[in-house]
Amino acid sequence: MTVPLAVDFDSPGDFAIFILNILIATTIVIVAGSVVIAILCTKSLRTENRFIFMLNTSISDTLSGLTWYYSGIFDVREGYPMKNGTYFIAPTLLGVNFLTILAAQVDRFFAVRSPFRYHRLITLPVTIAVCVYIWVHNYALVIVLNLLTSALAAKVNAGLTVTANISCIFIMIGLNIKLYLIAKYQLDRDPPGPETDNKKASLRLIIFVAFCFLALWTPVFVNTILRNMMSPYAYISINNGTDPFVVLSEVNPISTPALYIMGSSALKEAVLRRVCRVFRTCKRR
Repeated sequence: MTVPLAVDFDSPGDFAIFILNILIATTIVIVAGSVVIAILCTKSLRTENRFIFMLNTSISDTLSGLTWYYSGIFDVREGYPMKNGTYFIAPTLLGVNFLTILAAQVDRFFAVRSPFRYHRLITLPVTIAVCVYIWVHNYALVIVLNLLTSALAAKVNAGLTVTANISCIFIMIGLNIKLYLIAKYQLDRDPPGPETDNKKASLRLIIFVAFCFLALWTPVFVNTILRNMMSPYAYISINNGTDPFVVLSEVNPISTPALYIMGSSALKEAVLRRVCRVFRTCKRR
């Protein structure tokens, strides 16, 4: 069965939407993929807990970009009733991102407030295990939803969306406020030095990442709740590619790795080094 495109190309706006979705998918793959390659190829980065969380979100971001070539360009609508959907495989990548950022916030909070216990308890294998669990947890739910009948799965999905996600949102906002207060008051009293500067930079980075994630993701989340409640105020689109809220949420896989690169000098140097190496290799050919 051939899946039609998301737009009919009857107007200039249709061409603009089609090109925009291609650019979004390509930008995600390039930016997030660069972070994945840089961390995997740099030993000093892949042995730090905070970069493992960056790697985890960047992997899900890269996959989001690849799936957007299908979900954003073709006539696809996730949710109920589903139309040419991916059986929640693609949208669940956003859930992986969400929980990973939340775990990174907890990690930074624990690292600053209890540094001695942190270095003793939160080892690299523990951090990797947390990231693996996030993937298993999210996609185990996907398997369960796909095994249920459509009517029951819709009810379960609506309940999980409202209860679990709202709880996580408030936790994320609370941690963001707490991390901001720590960065502003507690670390300012510490003696200046590379370690203090590194803690401040890592805290500010995760604060900005969490804030941008919430700003870009909340509109589609609220609209999904309204749609599940059959509210007249919900925006219902014919597919993902023409839904402004879904398209806005796809900016997340661009903003998150971009903030990582801008906020970490070590990561920026690693990315530039890898990009320059690829450019030199292509130039020789």
